[in-house]
Amino acid sequence: MEKTFNKHRGDLESCIITSRTSRCDYRTLQNWIRRATRVKHTKDLTLNYIHGRKRCYRGTHVLHTSPQIFSHHSLTSLSLSGYSLLNARAFNNCGNLKTLKLLNMCLLRVSTLSSVLAACSSLEVIVLQIAFLTGFGVLKIENKYVKFLQVTFPNYVERIEVNAPSLDVLDIRDIKCESKNNFILTAPNNQFNRNHWVSRCVYRPHISYNVSELSKETRNIWHELLVSDFHGMTTRHGTLSVSVDITSPKEVEILKELLHMWTTYTMIELEILFKTNNAYREEEGECYSDGIANEKLWEDANPFPNTDFRVYKVWMYNFNGSSKEEFAFASRFVMQKTVMMKMMIETSSYPSMKKLEVEAAVAKLMELPKGNEELSIECF
Repeated sequence: MEKTFNKHRGDLESCIITSRTSRCDYRTLQNWIRRATRVKHTKDLTLNYIHGRKRCYRGTHVLHTSPQIFSHHSLTSLSLSGYSLLNARAFNNCGNLKTLKLLNMCLLRVSTLSSVLAACSSLEVIVLQIAFLTGFGVLKIENKYVKFLQVTFPNYVERIEVNAPSLDVLDIRDIKCESKNNFILTAPNNQFNRNHWVSRCVYRPHISYNVSELSKETRNIWHELLVSDFHGMTTRHGTLSVSVDITSPKEVEILKELLHMWTTYTMIELEILFKTNNAYREEEGECYSDGIANEKLWEDANPFPNTDFRVYKVWMYNFNGSSKEEFAFASRFVMQKTVMMKMMIETSSYPSMKKLEVEAAVAKLMELPKGNEELSIECF
């Protein structure tokens, strides 16, 4: 390590330090962290501790560092894996961090994590894979900048409160609360209607997107995490919620990209919230008027998103029976082999006249040739 640092000239974009034994004492590791950040001005720092073959929440090594060790202004992304944290002092005044990943970590208390996240006030990406030795207390994730949040807590946590006004992607891999009412989410950009609790206190793996707000960088981050082999699993399942404007070519392309990522995994449920279409609006210099200008979006005969994508159930909210684009989109899901079991379309929230209009559109969907004979189409 010393020779590597000495031979390298200039600053570092990224630095990965992996320790496989406890022979690397905390003073040596702390010196390497300082060299990487304060001398080499590393932007992306990754610290891995591997205890033999035990990599998931076991054999973790306590991370001993001086206060504010990660607070250098050059460091914007930090990933820790395989360590235990006794306190949050290493993260004091870490407003410089934009990305924080705590992977395969073990913490004594949930309050320690709350303190870490509070000290990193500028985070935009948070990825947490943490086992708590005691789940009592309130885990608070409060950040006005965070856009991407992924959480995996294999142990029970008494209460989780998320307050993230800018959150665009919520990726829940594993949550076990004392009750489903003890997971509180305040994120106006990220909404879903389905209750994804499998039982009283276990949350089904779920991802929620606000399609219009997704940057390419955010989509790449999620794709990297989706395809990673976490916990040694070779298959993955879960549910997905998206809010999308089908009349927007940009949002349709992003939605296609997102669904394409699931072609090698099992999607149990897909929840689609159609955004209310204005009679006329401008987006990136293009005009949209009553859905007519975008019929070309659905002229392509190829399956959407592709021939490999499958989902067991689709739930559609705010479906507009008079929208040609929304009807064409739903038609593809019916006629292709995309939906395996059910397509559920909400009509109960509409006033009586609008409800009749939407039900008439659903009746037309029922008359279409089905890609899967077992597919049922229902209103709720």
